[in-house]
This record gives sequence, C-alpha cells and structure tokens, in this order.
Amino acid sequence: MTHPSSTPGRPDEAERGPLYPGWPSEAPVRRALRRLLAGYGVVTGLAYLFPHRPPLGLGWAAGHLVAAAALLGLGPFGGFLERVRRRWPRLSAAISDWYALLLVPFLYLELAPLNRAVHGGRYFDPVILELEATLFGFHPSQAWGAHFPHRLLSEILHLCYLSYYFIIYLPPVYLYLRGRKAEHQGMIFAVMLAFLVHYLVFVFFPVQGPRYLFPPPVDPLAQGGFFRLAHAVLEAGSARGAAFPSSHVGVAVVQTFLAWRWLPKAAPVVSLATVGLALGAVYGGFHYATDVMAGALLGFFLWALAPAVAGGLAGRGPDNPPGRQPRPPSTRPAGS
Repeated sequence: MTHPSSTPGRPDEAERGPLYPGWPSEAPVRRALRRLLAGYGVVTGLAYLFPHRPPLGLGWAAGHLVAAAALLGLGPFGGFLERVRRRWPRLSAAISDWYALLLVPFLYLELAPLNRAVHGGRYFDPVILELEATLFGFHPSQAWGAHFPHRLLSEILHLCYLSYYFIIYLPPVYLYLRGRKAEHQGMIFAVMLAFLVHYLVFVFFPVQGPRYLFPPPVDPLAQGGFFRLAHAVLEAGSARGAAFPSSHVGVAVVQTFLAWRWLPKAAPVVSLATVGLALGAVYGGFHYATDVMAGALLGFFLWALAPAVAGGLAGRGPDNPPGRQPRPPSTRPAGS
C-alpha cells in the first residue's frame, strides 16, 4: 500500500526535512501514526480476551485486529485503500489528515468496557487515596472547593477545565488552515501518543476519581453556568476508570509545549488555560491531585519523547533515511 507524502503545489516533505531537530518529516510521521494506532488496537483487542470480557468480547477483539491490519495496509486492505485514494483523492487526503483525532471520542468511550474486561469492575482508588493522604495529609479534591467557595473563582476554573476541548483541536486546525501540514501531523502524532499511553493506563490500572466517590460541591458554586456545563458534559460522556493519570492535563501539557515550538503567539494563552485546567480538575472534584501531578509529568515526558518515538515507529526508508541532518529552525514569522 502506498500513501501520499506530498500535497499538490507543495514541496515534498522528504525534501523539506524534519519539523525541527529530532523529528522525522511528514510522510514518516504519518506512517508512525498508523503504526502507533495499530499497536494500540492490538493491545486493547487482547484486553477483550480477559475473563471478564463482555458477551461480544471475542468479536470486539477480532474487530480490533482487523482495524490494525487496515491501518498497516496488510492483505487486501492495501489494494483497497489505494483504489479509494486514487478515486477520491481529496476526500481520502482529508480523512488521512484528521482520522486520528476524530477517533479519540470513540476510543475514550471504549475505556470503561475495556477496563471492566480486565478487572471485572475493580478500581484502584484506595491506592490513590492512600497516596494522597501520605503526600498531603488531606484530599485536595474535597478540600479546595470547600475552603474557597467563591463563585467567580469556581467559574473561571470550570471554564478552564472546559477549555480542554479547544486545547486539543484548535492548534491543529490553525496549522492545517495555514497549510503547515508537517507541523499539523507532528502535533497530531504527539497528542495521540499522549492519549494512547494514558488510555492504556486506564485499561490496566483503572481509577474512578473523586467524582464517583464523593458528592459534588454545593451552593453557591453549583449555581454557576460553567460549573453546570462542566458537570453536564461529564455526565453525558465520561468513562469510568479514566482518572489516573489525568489525560486532560497530560494532553494539555503536550499541546502547551508544542504551542511554544510552533505557535508561539498562542502559547501564553494555551499555557494559562492548561494551568487553569489542572487547578480546575482538582478544585471541581473531577480528579485527585495526584492524577493531575502524574498527568503533567507523563505529558512532559511524552512531549519530549514524541520525536524519537515517531522516528522509531516510522523506520527507515527513502523518505526517512538514516543520518539526515535536520533543517535549521523555521524562519517563518512567529505564530504565523
């Protein structure tokens, strides 16, 4: 199976070189992303073989393996996807650009049945609560809102918590609309790496979080519009067992560092939103403080490792030869 590595009217990515020192170019990053998602599909498919799997667990396991084969272009999938690409080049290019981020909500909703298949409904909140008691002597997720019951503060922090969705999607949308396909794909790879690593922890070490164990804050905080919106969003689509480490914080940290690299004008806003999100996650009782700390630390390490992981998964080829010298940092005006 072949995949386009260039866009009409743009120089080939292999010629333009890496995004910045250490990163592969666009075509290898795309290949690495497919392999990353395929690997995740295989591992989570195997989770459906555990004794507590749902009635259709074996079918879901097989579906995961088929999806992984399709992502890798194995067997008949290679020829089929190549024919689709040739017949509908614009549509297939758009899907190739965005499919990974569009999968995130579906992968997230699958976490609860996956961790139940592995652990049968057992969660590890007692471990985290004991750790919090050791570190702090109290539980910040219950104490902060009670000690600082200020509606304005609550609304600001709940708005920051909701900004998570904008932090995920707005930076890559901006890069895409500006025609910066290489940075766009690099950002998506790093963000997906963060998501998938967090999700694997949720499958094999599920923690519910304080929202499932303790009552939410009461008046006057509960009267705030952003407070109600945040709780409504979580009630409509949260996955049980997806608290530790906080993927909200981990992904936002990755996006913050990427913004400083590729969108420096927007980076201060993303940074403030990320800090507010982390504080709001604890203040609103959505996460334990240790969830946030672990998510921030994991996000930092995944951001730092993303170029090497992309290069390793991409492998070597004509579009990613060994020993290529990185191009100098872009002279593009900052934030353009």
